[in-house]
This record gives sequence, structure tokens and C-alpha cells, in this order.
Amino acid sequence: MWSDLRIDGYIGGQKVISKSMSARGVDRDFFLELDDLELEGDGIDATRAVFRVTDEFGATKPFATGAVTLTIEGPGEIIGENPFALTGGVGAVWVRTAQDTGTIRLVATHPVLGSCRTAEA
Repeated sequence: MWSDLRIDGYIGGQKVISKSMSARGVDRDFFLELDDLELEGDGIDATRAVFRVTDEFGATKPFATGAVTLTIEGPGEIIGENPFALTGGVGAVWVRTAQDTGTIRLVATHPVLGSCRTAEA
């Protein structure tokens, strides 16, 4: 039976990083993050929206797949495929503003892990 893996990195005898990876092989969490939380409502400004499937330690699951469906509310549009085929446990699209002010909400839905939404941008 496999057990979880922890890797510690040291510089000059001082631990500077520690990473853990699960032996369970189960997709656990689905995250959606934006590069920027504030955009100009000028029809040109955009930000990248990254989604990823992780294990219980937050490590990306490189064999995770699925069709991620995106919905958007507010004065913006999704630039990229929708639904998006998740490959290697990660994916990304761009969100561009309209020529208007307001709050944009982006929701990503994974077929197994459910939905997650961005902080309001």
C-alpha cells in the first residue's frame, strides 16, 4: 500500500519548503482563481481565470480531466472555449470587460467536483 509523500527542501540546514502529495489518487478540490480582481470597464481590459483540480494537500492532479462549464454574470465576456476540456488537471480562459461598470461573477463547474466561483471582479 502506498503512503502520502512529503518532500522537505533545505538551504544551509534550514528548512525552506515542504510539499505533500496524496497517495490516495483521488481528485479532491476544484479551484478557480483570477489574476486580477479589479478591471477597467473599457471593453479592452481582461484577466486570466485559472482553474485546477487538486488533492487534499493542494497539489495539482495531473491526470484529472473533465469538461468544465463556465458561466458569467455582469458586464464581461469569456474569451476561450466553453465548455473547456480540462487537461493535466488545469485550464484557463480570459475574461474581458464590456464598456460598462459593474460586478463580474464567473462560475466554473466541474462534472464531478461541482462549482466554484471567483471573488467578485
